[in-house]
Amino acid sequence: MPVTMETRLRRSSTMSRESSRRMPAAHQAPHRRPLRVLFVDSQSELSGAGFALLTMLEHLDRSEVAPVYVSLAEEQPEIWPRIQALNLPMFHISAGRFRRLDRSARAMYGLRRLIRTEQIDVVLANSGHPLLYVRPAALAARRTSAWWVHGYVSGQAGGDEPIARAQRFLSADALFANSEYTARELAKDFPASAPIRVVRYGVDLQRFRPDPAAGARTRREAGLSESETVIGIFGRLQRWKGQHVFLRAAALLAGNGVRFTALAVGGTLHGIEPEYAEELKQLAESGLLAGRVRFLGNISNPQDWMNACDVVVHASIEPEPWGLVVAEAMACGCAVIASAEGGPLEMIEHKHTGWLVEPGDEVKLAAWMEILLANPTLRAELGAAAREHALWAYDPRRAASVLATELWRLWAARIQNVQLLTEAAR
Repeated sequence: MPVTMETRLRRSSTMSRESSRRMPAAHQAPHRRPLRVLFVDSQSELSGAGFALLTMLEHLDRSEVAPVYVSLAEEQPEIWPRIQALNLPMFHISAGRFRRLDRSARAMYGLRRLIRTEQIDVVLANSGHPLLYVRPAALAARRTSAWWVHGYVSGQAGGDEPIARAQRFLSADALFANSEYTARELAKDFPASAPIRVVRYGVDLQRFRPDPAAGARTRREAGLSESETVIGIFGRLQRWKGQHVFLRAAALLAGNGVRFTALAVGGTLHGIEPEYAEELKQLAESGLLAGRVRFLGNISNPQDWMNACDVVVHASIEPEPWGLVVAEAMACGCAVIASAEGGPLEMIEHKHTGWLVEPGDEVKLAAWMEILLANPTLRAELGAAAREHALWAYDPRRAASVLATELWRLWAARIQNVQLLTEAAR
């Protein structure tokens, strides 16, 4: 049974000094066994970064990497039962807000002890918040660390709040970017301090796959006929995600006499921008959109609803670091329209695996939707090409293999540095 960090440390407190003596040094033994990697997460609610981590943990080759999971969330996180199902060593160190210096110091100390008692070789921070704890703890334990960056705003682009400055000060031994776009943004602030590698997400291709039967069943259960035209947008309700652009484009469609049902799938995250959700509902109830829009909130079966859609739209008005929803919809064989900025530019070949539209251009978005809705053959061709692309580009085993390779590369660089220092000391 998984235990909290506090319980585990109490159990091993009388042995910690002796076990640390027996523990192999960071530069010994891993080449003869799986690399022991501590994955440090801090999300309380599951979102893109959490799903990305979960998919990696599900598909890592455990003969190459032995994962250990720790959550820094204040309460037991939403991802916890999903990690339990993977039968991994797992721990919970309640860190809370970083500005609480006393709790932060205890969390760093707890991480340092965990790194030593679990004989960790490499520590990975799954986003920027856990990095604030991971980097000091890894340095104190003399272990190498990586930061998996799921989105980044450079200092020159306005990312200059205190937490962002702390992240740039701490950095890591390697930065793993989730896209080429994110890598370019990181390079503006980390030009030479640490190597930047692109480690993209994988998608569960068995779960997210073309499934007309599931789509038809979902429609029936929702009271939507098979002949009903359905367009959908998936993602948390935040202004930069562009649901308002989607609804305004849908209103233009309605004005052109197109009959449809529009779905907004997703809810607020961590209580951010609750007023935006209300704004969207007011927009949906006004004018030609009245009675055409359904808000589904957070759901456990997005793949079924994607299969129920004729067109899936991504409408972010700011650059998307990667675009997990885009990848999932492509894997489902959907006809996808996405904003032509950030990650989607790396994912979609325009008019082959999907269509791209300028961010915030509701007129062009409405035109693209109308064209696709009027051409089922074109939608089918786009969906088939998208699925074929996803089978290679978003293969979760391939993604996990890339991550494992980069973790081993990071460990090997550390070993080389240790050997060079040892030789110089002689």
